[in-house]
Amino acid sequence: MTIKVTKRDGESGERLLKRFSGHVKGTRLIQKFRKLRYFEGKPSTRKERASAVSREKYRTANKKKMFVG
Repeated sequence: MTIKVTKRDGESGERLLKRFSGHVKGTRLIQKFRKLRYFEGKPSTRKERASAVSREKYRTANKKKMFVG
């Protein structure tokens, strides 16, 4: 994945670097590469189910927030 940042008019080098870092963090590349660093086996059925339950909990909470206003 290529991240391209061009310098804007009157933009300092530090600000350009900060913007580039923001783009890198936004694409979650660092997390992806850190995860690939070590082998992680397939999750057990129990663990998979537990994560599905927690995801569902977050989804319902977010749905409630959407309609609260």
